[in-house]
Amino acid sequence: MSPTSTKLSAQMLADIQGFITSGYGHLPLAAYLFLEVRDARGAQRWLTQIISSLTTSAPWPLTPGGGKVKPASALNLAFTAAGLAALGLPQQVMCTFAVEFQEGMALANRSAILGDTGESAPDKWELGGPGNPPIHIVLIVHGQSVIQLDEVCSVQRKLIADTAGAVAELTDLTQRGYRPDTSNEPFGFRDGMGQPSIRGISGHGVPTGEFILGYQNHYQLFPPAPVVAADLDNTDILPPLTNPYHAAARMRDLGINGSYVVYRKLEQDVAAFWQFMMRESVRIKGKEDGGYMVWLASRFVGRWPGGAPLVLSPDADDLRLAERDDFLYQGDADGFACPLGAHVRRSNPRDVLKPYGSEQSLSMTEAHRMLRRGRTFGPPLFDPRVLKNPGSDASTGILARLADDGAARGTHFFCVNASIKSQFEFVQHTWCNNPSFGGLNDNKDPLVGDNNRTDAPSNHMTIPRRPLRERTAALPRFVKVKGGAYLFMPGVRALRFLAAFTASA
Repeated sequence: MSPTSTKLSAQMLADIQGFITSGYGHLPLAAYLFLEVRDARGAQRWLTQIISSLTTSAPWPLTPGGGKVKPASALNLAFTAAGLAALGLPQQVMCTFAVEFQEGMALANRSAILGDTGESAPDKWELGGPGNPPIHIVLIVHGQSVIQLDEVCSVQRKLIADTAGAVAELTDLTQRGYRPDTSNEPFGFRDGMGQPSIRGISGHGVPTGEFILGYQNHYQLFPPAPVVAADLDNTDILPPLTNPYHAAARMRDLGINGSYVVYRKLEQDVAAFWQFMMRESVRIKGKEDGGYMVWLASRFVGRWPGGAPLVLSPDADDLRLAERDDFLYQGDADGFACPLGAHVRRSNPRDVLKPYGSEQSLSMTEAHRMLRRGRTFGPPLFDPRVLKNPGSDASTGILARLADDGAARGTHFFCVNASIKSQFEFVQHTWCNNPSFGGLNDNKDPLVGDNNRTDAPSNHMTIPRRPLRERTAALPRFVKVKGGAYLFMPGVRALRFLAAFTASA
């Protein structure tokens, strides 16, 4: 297969689930239904029924005026390794999946890599942990309104009920999410910028193989993908494996047009976040100063609450820059505008990845990009509009007096990557949980790093300033992991194979 320097064909797009290529920006609501396979043959019949209802990446139809006719809802699905095994997929196929997918997110060595310790340890999770019911399939539903979302969920639950127990919804685990009207995540910062484009979709951007299996990646290699022996696909549903490194084997491509998806339920302690900013304000400024609190919080994030990147607007928020993502860090190599340890800079260092040069940094960063597909959960603790005028007495009072109301809130984090290990796990372990990232010392990601561990030294946030840098007090852990799973989202042809194969063949 040739490099994806041009856009994918309509045929290929129709084989890719829409969740992979679209964030469904026009569908703000989401529901996540977690299913268990209890009878393989019955589950295959169910799968056969719903495949035609899945949303693909095929282009949306156009109106006579040329406008896109966007769907009012979207439906996609993905499997865990346990789910594919429960469906009857034999071990000789299972072993061709990525090792981290086979092992699952909750395994002890994966927790060590991801920093899932203490209150974030899998044995404390609400879903996906060793003490929770096994997750086999995740149905991902997006809707334009509550009515439309509920309608799709009702139809799917009816089909599940019709399996007479072959497939069962784990109703206690069902999750819902939404995108706020303000596009602000629970801490109050505008979210959703900085998404990489897929070269095969837009004609430019990150190589297709970084996100979709069956295409060349950043290294002009085909990422490892699951395969099946030709005699297992006795109805010739799957295409022959054309990867030149395995062309001699009689194998069929189970991975083509699919991808791996990471799910994490991340609970954000919004009150603790702003209480920390308030304490730092008193420690540094001698008083509760809302302007300083927002200034400091923005250094943690790397953008202002309105979305403007610090590297483009270091002194104040600028809504004209809210959507800007076409910036580099070379002019701010030492982090005086945007600290080296800021969340958005760590997760995407762009052209400054010390000690490498600009070109090499850009190349290395591209190999670790992810597509985010998350939604918020829980009610907002405060109106993020107060961050627009943080220096006022009213805003300072609101921020300084924020208290936990007992409600859970945070982000349903989903990301799409062709390699869990070299994309999601690399970024989390090597960039976010690394206290020495970029030449820093005792600095982990201030938002998603595994801070405040009882078995490790404390971590801080270092902010370069002239004449002297600032160093915060020890960081609490503001974001806790409450559940998660590693998923495989197959292409449509692969789904048809999974619905039809005979395990004994």
